[in-house]
Amino acid sequence: MTLEQERAAMAYDHIKLITGEKEKKIYGGMAQKLPALIRSSGLCQALHFVKSRDKTPLNLLLEHLGAQLERVDSEIQGMESLCARVRKADVAEYVWLTRETLASVSWYGRLARSEWGILPGDDAENVK
Repeated sequence: MTLEQERAAMAYDHIKLITGEKEKKIYGGMAQKLPALIRSSGLCQALHFVKSRDKTPLNLLLEHLGAQLERVDSEIQGMESLCARVRKADVAEYVWLTRETLASVSWYGRLARSEWGILPGDDAENVK
């Protein structure tokens, strides 16, 4: 299995855990926005912004990203350790973690669109 297949398979298993329509919109909407947020603000700032929203689906997305990165860095085991690891990383590690996070989160965005029909711009603010 290739690394991309591993990322996709884990992301698929993770999104199957989300059942509520509102949760899907919040989770999927952020999964689609997060790559641009990471590129514009940086990984650390983007992760902490999502964490600061303090919404269960968003925290779950960060937990899932932590699980993705645990495959490649045993210090990362969830949302808290992911944020801590990124804060403490030197430049080379930070760049590597950014690339790995972008590669992983893109699968969540793709799957939110294909499996749930979440389009860019769909998010909690648009949920009734």
